[in-house]
Amino acid sequence: MSGWFDFWYRIPIQRRKRIALVFAATTGLFLMLWAARSVLGLYVIGLVLAYVLAPVVDLLQRGIAWIGTKTRLRFLARAARGLGIVISYLLLVSAIAGFVALVVPIVSREAQGLWMAAPGIWRTVSSWFEELLQQYRLLPGNVQQQVDEALVSLSSFVTDVVQQAVKGTFSAVSYTTGLVLGITIVPFWVFFLLRDFATIRDSVYRSLPSSVREDVRSILRMLDNTVGAYLRGEIVLMIIIAVLQTLALTLLGLEYALLLGILAGLLEIVPNIGPTVAAVPAVLVALTHSPGLALVTALVCMGVQYIENSLIVPRVLGGSIGLHPVVMTVMLVIGTEIAGFPGLILAPILTAVLRDIYRYLAYRFSDTPHGPDDALKRVLAREAPSMEI
Repeated sequence: MSGWFDFWYRIPIQRRKRIALVFAATTGLFLMLWAARSVLGLYVIGLVLAYVLAPVVDLLQRGIAWIGTKTRLRFLARAARGLGIVISYLLLVSAIAGFVALVVPIVSREAQGLWMAAPGIWRTVSSWFEELLQQYRLLPGNVQQQVDEALVSLSSFVTDVVQQAVKGTFSAVSYTTGLVLGITIVPFWVFFLLRDFATIRDSVYRSLPSSVREDVRSILRMLDNTVGAYLRGEIVLMIIIAVLQTLALTLLGLEYALLLGILAGLLEIVPNIGPTVAAVPAVLVALTHSPGLALVTALVCMGVQYIENSLIVPRVLGGSIGLHPVVMTVMLVIGTEIAGFPGLILAPILTAVLRDIYRYLAYRFSDTPHGPDDALKRVLAREAPSMEI
């Protein structure tokens, strides 16, 4: 311990004060965020909204500034950013209002119909499984034991996921006052974030020590590229899958096609697992007609997943995540165990972010260190560093 104290006291007094100030500010900020964690989810949603709207705002800003230049209306050029944000808000509200007016009533009717039909669906599925169980009992005893153990493990996993999800959901809405206040404030917070993002970013950079400023700038650019591309691509992917699944189930003549299609789109937020889970209710509904239709429905859902993985995902998401399904599945389980439902949703992007930070630091700490710009370029190009210990 005396060695650490000697090292500390050898640091100039003014520098020690700055280190203590940074440590105290960082600790205080962390404790404050931890205390308010129950309503921070709203600001995460606001941040996602800012990421999604940022390209639209940039496009509108350039268009309004161009109009102001051509028509000599200088006030348009000065107010282009704010006007772009307001117009993007209006477009978003219009899209939500149109969805609520056109789609929600149909989905509501289908949900009510599915709820009313649930007992009949359950009876049909139960009778079908009873027949399957009779065939299962003809299998050798050791095979039955292995299947039973696998089903118990799967059931335990699903139960844990549901419990964690419910636990996370209740904790997220436990403080009503903070929730209402957050809903009121978040739209204004997103507005100022979009308007003054460049100013806020430059202010943060200027407050950092010059020795780490360029590294922080490169890491934030890297994270902005990965997170922004993933979020915007994921929303587009959810919409595409919802439309494709709805059309496919409609062509099969399946009831509740719109409801099941929207469910498939929403579950796209969980990579690999989500599409498989979304296919289950569609197959169960088809099973009430005939096992043959259920088989065709399962094949159609698999076909949509194949089209998604081979054609849509590479073009929409590109290399924003770049995680192998084996790694992705393991991280989904780990994320669920650590943080419940939020962990399930955030596991893919957090894994990609940690991977990119590791690669960046590996380039910076190599025997021949790469500069911040070169390390950033190599990480964005998905080059794997050679890290020898």
